[in-house]
Amino acid sequence: MEMVSVPWWFIGLSSDADNPLEGWMISRLEHLETVLAGRDWLAADRFTAADLLMADVLRVPKVRRFANVPALAAYVERVCSRPAFAKARDDQVAYFAAADARRKSAS
Repeated sequence: MEMVSVPWWFIGLSSDADNPLEGWMISRLEHLETVLAGRDWLAADRFTAADLLMADVLRVPKVRRFANVPALAAYVERVCSRPAFAKARDDQVAYFAAADARRKSAS
């Protein structure tokens, strides 16, 4: 997914016109939808780092908007609802919020 999603995202930033990589993005999403419709995790029949990496790309709503991909939506929900994921996300948000507060108070 990253092979197509990064250049697709970059093109989207620099142009309001139709993105020429949209078809490739849809094709990758549909393939992944087929794979995840039949299993919970990407590899080894268990949660792995591959799932963290894939969910990081797929949890961006704009990435999944092109196709009807309910298995991908369920997959992202499974990964993001894991307690360790929620803690890591919350810790990251808190870190940046604290930095913003320090910057404001220094001004």
